[in-house]
Amino acid sequence: MKIGTKAFLFGFLFLTAASSPVLAQENASWIQKMKSFFKKPEVEQTQTVSKAEKKTEAPLPAKKKPVFDFSEKTIGNREAPLKINIFTSLTCPHCTGVHTQLLPYLKEKYVDKNEALIILTDFPLEQRAMTASMISRCLTGDGYFAFMDTLFENQRTWATAPEIQEALLPYAKLAGLTEEEMVACATDEAASKELVRQRNLAIMRYKIHATPTLVLQIGKEKERLEGAPSRAELDQVIEKLKKTYKGSWPGVTEPVEKQAPSAP
Repeated sequence: MKIGTKAFLFGFLFLTAASSPVLAQENASWIQKMKSFFKKPEVEQTQTVSKAEKKTEAPLPAKKKPVFDFSEKTIGNREAPLKINIFTSLTCPHCTGVHTQLLPYLKEKYVDKNEALIILTDFPLEQRAMTASMISRCLTGDGYFAFMDTLFENQRTWATAPEIQEALLPYAKLAGLTEEEMVACATDEAASKELVRQRNLAIMRYKIHATPTLVLQIGKEKERLEGAPSRAELDQVIEKLKKTYKGSWPGVTEPVEKQAPSAP
């Protein structure tokens, strides 16, 4: 409504009230309603400001989804004739001995000579081991192996702690993960399902039911050792497998089965 029209209406009301006091009293409330009608409600102004403020609010940043590496973890030459599969659980005490004592021996005697390829496989037996394995799979390359070495070396410290994630945090930070990244890795449901899937495949393929378990294979011939074998036991099994090998052993020109027996 234009300003001229408003002035005309108010002028007409004023003259009517002045000429008849009784009529003015009767229409007082009606005049007040008319004034309220022309006055812009304050509520609408408040709502307008509120909407403007909402438009300027910055959206919350989306949480970054962790990236996992579920590739096979190997040490040595993939073309080596001897394959040594080592199945361990990070909270298994006997697995610590295999990883910290037997693994270096196998590296020095067989892997460094291109005779063997070591395949390390996570086989978590309970939730604490599963949590640690999930975090390890957020690491790649040397970072993964260094993290596994650290966890086995310090197993007594973190494996029995009241809060598993809190106990693993210092080792995760040492490996380069932030606390937020570690928690995301440790609680990812899809990663947990993948580790369970891989564990089930190991059960079906290698008949693994306990840790540590070592499966040694040359060609189609396999030998399985449950528990933590001694170095002598391992050497004996490897020599037995070598006799079944038909090709040339690394560093040896003749097939293994034609070699002369070594002197006592």
